[in-house]
Amino acid sequence: MSFPGKDDFRKVFLTENQIAAAEKVLKEFATKTGTSAVMLGDMTGQVLAKHGGLLDRDLEIFSVLAASNFVATAEMAKQIGEKASFEVLFHEGESRSIYLVSLNERYILEIIFKSNIPPGTIRIYSKKAKEKLLEVIASEEVEVDLSNIFDDNFSSLLDEQLNKTLGEK
Repeated sequence: MSFPGKDDFRKVFLTENQIAAAEKVLKEFATKTGTSAVMLGDMTGQVLAKHGGLLDRDLEIFSVLAASNFVATAEMAKQIGEKASFEVLFHEGESRSIYLVSLNERYILEIIFKSNIPPGTIRIYSKKAKEKLLEVIASEEVEVDLSNIFDDNFSSLLDEQLNKTLGEK
């Protein structure tokens, strides 16, 4: 598995139907496992869908850190001679644990759960959630290439408009 490089500016957007379907999968997962929070994020750290939360914590920041964790771990995998990145990252804490699952090269299932929930339970249910989420993502995925969002004339048109605006004052 490889991850998008710095020059890969494509951003994936999910439709409202996909988000609603993903939230349904996340809610079902949380109900069956008792997790505190479960999110579908992308490798840029954007939260696409979520269920649950942590009272005083910002899940958006968590998602950025989860994406960074995958990128760092992919590099560690290369350093030890692995041909592919790790698909699952598990961090066991004293009161809460984190279970991260790469769905493909663009998406992460991010799970926060109390440490009294057996990790095996999370692992089993996350496999099924991964399958369902991949179906949701594949159903209507739309890619928007942002690498060339402005055409070559944009700069000159912008300068022209700014000059006009500044000249009016």
